[in-house]
Amino acid sequence: MKKLSLRRLIPNLFTFISLTLGLTAIKFAIDEKWQIAVSLIVFASFLDNIDGKLARLLKTNSDFGIELDSLSDFISFGVAPAVVVYLWSKSLFFESSWAVVIFYAICSSSRLAKFNITNFYENNDSKRIKFFSGISTPAAAGLSLLPMMFFFRFDTSMEINEALMKFYLFIPAILMITNIPTYSLKGIKFEKKLLSFLIILLASFLSLLLTDFWLAMIILIIVYFLSIPFAILEFKKSQLGSLSKITK
Repeated sequence: MKKLSLRRLIPNLFTFISLTLGLTAIKFAIDEKWQIAVSLIVFASFLDNIDGKLARLLKTNSDFGIELDSLSDFISFGVAPAVVVYLWSKSLFFESSWAVVIFYAICSSSRLAKFNITNFYENNDSKRIKFFSGISTPAAAGLSLLPMMFFFRFDTSMEINEALMKFYLFIPAILMITNIPTYSLKGIKFEKKLLSFLIILLASFLSLLLTDFWLAMIILIIVYFLSIPFAILEFKKSQLGSLSKITK
């Protein structure tokens, strides 16, 4: 902290912006501007992926930055999504329980604390880099906001089940604190022969993001959660491979 430069402050600036967006989403939810509130959390998740990459690119990684990122994530993805969903469900005349919001916040804080500890002790573990234990807080935020995105895109207000919305937040909350292996963007590597296909896929997604934002986000979130069974299988295979090497 003694030697601060603009280069060192850039990643933290993105973290502060992410925190600001998450907190401001609650303000817009209070004003019942639902699409703006959800959009701010989505943009906060994009910035959350950028700040760490910037820190590594600029070689400005620090313990301060790691702790700041976790505190920002707690506000933007551990509190804001639950509050937004709670206020939105009440606006639909659903009887929502504040206890679910508290449970979600407790699970997200526990998940972030667990991540920080494992990150400190297992920094060089290649398996940990490729896989998360449980879903990340931005992924949980995406799953939490998925019903609202369906509502924005398909106007599904009549089909939304009140009993489901009462307990819906339990699903992402529990997934955060499980030991289910999920893919980490840091550890995903693609073969060179797939590069052209990935470029086309990315270009198509960006085009859809610009023309039909909510549909693009729905597809992205669903694809991520459909990848979890593949992550479990790959993780089990890697464990079996490690055990076979030990026995040899």
